[in-house]
Amino acid sequence: MNGFSGENALPFPVDELRVMASEGRLRGLRAVRLDLVEEWLEREPDAETVCRRLTAFNRSVTLAVLEAHERDFPWLRECTFLEFGSGGRDEHVIGSDQDNGLIVRGDPDPDDLDQAAQEIVVALDGAGIPLCPGGVMISNPEWRGDSEEWLERLSGWLSNPGEKGPWQSGLFLDFLPVYGPSGEALALLGRIRDYVKARPMAIARLADELTDYRLPLSLFGSFITEKSGPHAGTLDIKHSVLAHITNAARILALKHGLPHSNTCDRLRALAEAGHVGNRHGDALLAAWDHLQGVRLAKGLELAREGLPPHCRVDPGTLGPDEKARLKDAIRAAEKLVRLVQAGSAL
Repeated sequence: MNGFSGENALPFPVDELRVMASEGRLRGLRAVRLDLVEEWLEREPDAETVCRRLTAFNRSVTLAVLEAHERDFPWLRECTFLEFGSGGRDEHVIGSDQDNGLIVRGDPDPDDLDQAAQEIVVALDGAGIPLCPGGVMISNPEWRGDSEEWLERLSGWLSNPGEKGPWQSGLFLDFLPVYGPSGEALALLGRIRDYVKARPMAIARLADELTDYRLPLSLFGSFITEKSGPHAGTLDIKHSVLAHITNAARILALKHGLPHSNTCDRLRALAEAGHVGNRHGDALLAAWDHLQGVRLAKGLELAREGLPPHCRVDPGTLGPDEKARLKDAIRAAEKLVRLVQAGSAL
């Protein structure tokens, strides 16, 4: 079940992860993770590679935790553990929290299932993959079930315009099986994506969500920051810019039946197929990489200081080149959002 191969190969032995998990010593991986990210940021040419490597590392930690729990919960071997969101897209940064689900098989005892789920998410938190504030974890019964229950649940979130749930961010449209049998999970992903592609209203609802965000740049080229409160003078590069790129790229990929989950892979495929102009595609890739690089570096700095990670930057502290790159990223994101909202790229 080793999650490392090829370019994702890591210097940390997976067998040692398994031993640490079985002995409850995963908390020490927090420092290991930071050291690896620092090394990768110095060595790798782009943030995309670092994000893929960090996701692979976290995924192997997850595998080690799940394998350690097989001893007490042998029925777990028949289940499939899913990663949603940034994990499903191979886009983890420092501080990326848990977004997971479980396809349940074998009719385990309900109390056993609850206990295993609670122990697993707590162990992952101890290993430096934080609990999800929104409860998108297997400890929440809403994120467990058999394949048919999952299909009914996910299609229900998509089809109900009054539903205010996790589907709004498209989080559950990006998932991968990372433990256990994968066939049913991949088939489920294909059915959900086919469901969306065949229903223009589902695409329209996802596109409508883009209006919930305000891009942080005025018509005159000034940054729009928080006016008051503890974050006054800053802007959130994740929710104000990166979320636009991620969500818009997902919508276009679903509409055109592209199989990719990673945002950069989606942008390349969209440009190659002519759904996004080549220059715009290059600008979007540069924007994504720059902003993720900022998140990685800031996350590393904050973690070294013992502070929780965040995605806020103060434009007033940026040099001219950094300001220009941030403005270019915002404009590239805005252009992509406008394409989706206007339907010209659909």
